[in-house]
Amino acid sequence: MMTNIAIDFGGTTIKIGLVRSGVVLAKTGIPAQSSGGLLPRLDDVERTVHRLLADAGLALDQCKGVGMAVPGLTDPMKSTLLSINEKYADAAGMNFGDWASDRFGLGCHVLENDARAALLGETAYGVSRGIRDSVLMIFGTGIGTAVMIDGQILRGRHHQAGVLGGHLTTDVHGSICTCGNIGCVEAQAGHWALEAKIKKHPGFSASLLQRARTPGYQAIVDAATAGDGAARDILDELVIHWSAGIINLIHAYDPEVVVLSGGLMNAADLIVPKLAERVHRLAWTPWGKVRFEVAGDPESSVLLGTSYLLEQLSASRRTCP
Repeated sequence: MMTNIAIDFGGTTIKIGLVRSGVVLAKTGIPAQSSGGLLPRLDDVERTVHRLLADAGLALDQCKGVGMAVPGLTDPMKSTLLSINEKYADAAGMNFGDWASDRFGLGCHVLENDARAALLGETAYGVSRGIRDSVLMIFGTGIGTAVMIDGQILRGRHHQAGVLGGHLTTDVHGSICTCGNIGCVEAQAGHWALEAKIKKHPGFSASLLQRARTPGYQAIVDAATAGDGAARDILDELVIHWSAGIINLIHAYDPEVVVLSGGLMNAADLIVPKLAERVHRLAWTPWGKVRFEVAGDPESSVLLGTSYLLEQLSASRRTCP
């Protein structure tokens, strides 16, 4: 049984895993340093793959191929990154398949948008297995989305259908987003936007958040759980924007299931009931209530999805030897 190398080029952490038959055998991560570009990190990615293989007692000739995902618009048929916002600016136009073949000598490779990969991973092996109509929201440095309709991943003519849910507007008078739009879900409630939001709160100086080393999702959740008023206010506002984004996806794509993944879902017990209550109250779904599912291992959804795509390519004999 062959093993797949899976690489998730996230904006904060580059996650690398070894996957076999829908099971993550081993995984690790290195800092992305994405504002400095991707090309300077590729040597470290290669070394980390080899180290992970050695630690697992595996050789490259026991691997089928390399599955890769990035938080941008991709052309999977050409294994090329078409466009990306802020992160890894130097990788636009890069052929990831050529890089994988050159570095690892494996003829099987695939590149996909990270949110699409996450939804495919959860549909093939995880919490949405067997579901044919679903949307996914994944919380990383930004907020990614993906859509499946009647068992098919939505892509669109220009490869951007379904994946720009993080750039749906939830406040027309809101903050300017890095994409150029105003009031995107990401600009109002994305991880990268939190530091400014936290510091603008009138209670910041007396808040536990004032002492947080990293002003992110985890700091807000921890402080809110500890009873901090400012953190609770901020969390309530974040839920409003997250749920508005989900409602937009529901109204646009008519899913049966909403899959949630990414680092924020480490606090799913706190977050998901708040999201579900607001979505069920405000979404127009006369047929009933959409079901929420949380990835069993939110840090592995993308890795599983890229491995699944490799399996599909191998079975079709279109790309893999």
